[in-house]
Amino acid sequence: PAEMSLRTLAAAHTTGIGMTSLPVLYRFGDFGSKAPRPEQSRFINDNDAYLQIVSQIVEQTADDPNTSFGIAPHSLRAVNPDLLDEVIDHSPNDNHPIHIHIAEQSKEVNACIEWSGTRPVEWLLTHYNIDHRWCLVHATHMTEAETKQLAQTGAVVGLCPSTEANLGDGLFNATTYIQSNGGFGIGSDSQISVNPVEELRWLEYVQRLHHQTRNVVVRDEYTSTGRFLFERSVSGGAKASGRKIGKLETGYRADFIVLDMEHPLLCDRVGDAVLDSWIFSGNANVVRHVFVGGHQVIKDGVHDVENEISSAFKNTLRQLSD
Repeated sequence: PAEMSLRTLAAAHTTGIGMTSLPVLYRFGDFGSKAPRPEQSRFINDNDAYLQIVSQIVEQTADDPNTSFGIAPHSLRAVNPDLLDEVIDHSPNDNHPIHIHIAEQSKEVNACIEWSGTRPVEWLLTHYNIDHRWCLVHATHMTEAETKQLAQTGAVVGLCPSTEANLGDGLFNATTYIQSNGGFGIGSDSQISVNPVEELRWLEYVQRLHHQTRNVVVRDEYTSTGRFLFERSVSGGAKASGRKIGKLETGYRADFIVLDMEHPLLCDRVGDAVLDSWIFSGNANVVRHVFVGGHQVIKDGVHDVENEISSAFKNTLRQLSD
């Protein structure tokens, strides 16, 4: 059952990527412990099998400083309260994150109300001590009260703007959340795009369209929207991954990138203008070097085994399509 997780960890080790493995527990088809649909059967697990997967991942990551782990009960509709209690109780310690999808679509919110009489985020905040360990993925549909309360917990909201747009989920309540000093990270759920710059730009631009004003996702103490988006998403992402990363300081892992300041999009930029240009000037790759744990894994835009990886990937796709 842990094979997929172990393969991704092996790939991370081969390429030198820093990774937090978050095996997903999906047991039920909907709220109220409804049976899964036939098309869901391929990723259904019970508690015992899931905890075995977690145990194998704990063992696999023990001696690799670039990797870590956490748990990911998929959603309130995919696990019931008893199952959620059990996997949280078996989580190894308070240093490992808990990720859960929540309030992504209006249909999910309505189904949660029908099941419990409350909205998903409201239910979670009422029944659990939501703190810095938690990453609530999407959290698209929240009331003002839910938004403010969640922002004060120390949790991270995992925003996936390109996915939420691709699936037509709706707009995150960013203005209230940001002004309430809520923490956030960015990522991709559907994997339609895996570009962090695109996610940050989408996050800001959809809010501009919604509110018909500029520079929305930023706090008053910042003069640069790019600086705010970058710093807050790095901080939130570090917390959501449960690893000592995100700062160039003693005690933190030396995970950092070097931008190509000779690239036309960045040439002659200084200070915060570098971040603003990087985020808002398109999807050109301006990352020149990448370091993970102080070890350089990308040099001048190239990985040492890039050609071999690309060839193996394409061969695998051809085998799967035959």
